[in-house]
Amino acid sequence: AVRNAVLDNVQRSVVLNLPTKEKVGIHLIGIVLSVCAGAANAIAFATFKYYVSHVSGSSTAIGLRMEGLQKPGDVLIVVELVFYFIVGSVIAGLIIPSATMKMGQARYELVLFLVAAMELVCWMHNLRYPEMLAAAMGLQNAMISSWSGNAVRTTHMTGTATDMGSALGRICARYCMKGFNYTDEDWDLHIVDRQKFVLMTCLLVSFIVGGDIGARGYRSFGVHSLFIPASLTIILGIGHMIYSMVNKEEMAQEKKAEEIFARQLSGQDAGEDADDAAAEQFIRQISGGGAKADRVEQFVRQISGKPADAGIGG
Repeated sequence: AVRNAVLDNVQRSVVLNLPTKEKVGIHLIGIVLSVCAGAANAIAFATFKYYVSHVSGSSTAIGLRMEGLQKPGDVLIVVELVFYFIVGSVIAGLIIPSATMKMGQARYELVLFLVAAMELVCWMHNLRYPEMLAAAMGLQNAMISSWSGNAVRTTHMTGTATDMGSALGRICARYCMKGFNYTDEDWDLHIVDRQKFVLMTCLLVSFIVGGDIGARGYRSFGVHSLFIPASLTIILGIGHMIYSMVNKEEMAQEKKAEEIFARQLSGQDAGEDADDAAAEQFIRQISGGGAKADRVEQFVRQISGKPADAGIGG
């Protein structure tokens, strides 16, 4: 429970202190992928009369079809949609073995290229295989979940709408209880909720826009409309690859510091002063420096059983 509390504070600090380019990157990637998923989902429904970007409807359809309330006897196709969505997620897990906190710390471009490749395979076969699109959506959703620490979804909007509503509810509740007489922690929570509300709203609107783009594209270009989400996904993959090459050294240092900090939270000894310094630098980076960083460092020392004047690794 204590470790989870620390991780929650770390995630909050990351949100509060992201560089502008990373904030823009998060919104841009989320918006583009939501447009892609909305378009692919609309194209799939226009072609097959099935939604492929989420499994809730397909899972319900299994029960309905087993009982003859929806297309009696046609159960296999919806079972395959659920199965291939999971297969896509498994592939993402094989490529991205753990959640990361920064862009460029995993082979996201490889996943994006695979998503586009699956969409193009479906196009090459004249949209005869909806399960291939379902796998692409599972792959994309697992990738964005790993990158964002399960905070962002792009292929279905249920969680997005839930997060948007709950963030708005907390903002309203905080204002009703305190007006604008907020403590520093209240302001931090307010900023986190406000940023989440804005991001979730952008994702939801982007998914709707993507659905409209997909529908218009299908009406105008038929099967070739799949080039819309595939090309956008390829562009994102190329962009991530360039970002990773340009910021290679900086990302390697951040990843090392993050791994050291994670080991210390789990009770393992970092072992070297250099590692201690790296972990402290990581805390100061995500906390924005100053007194907030000192409080986080002190808390980590306390839960690790270290004296107050010792380094984090002790």
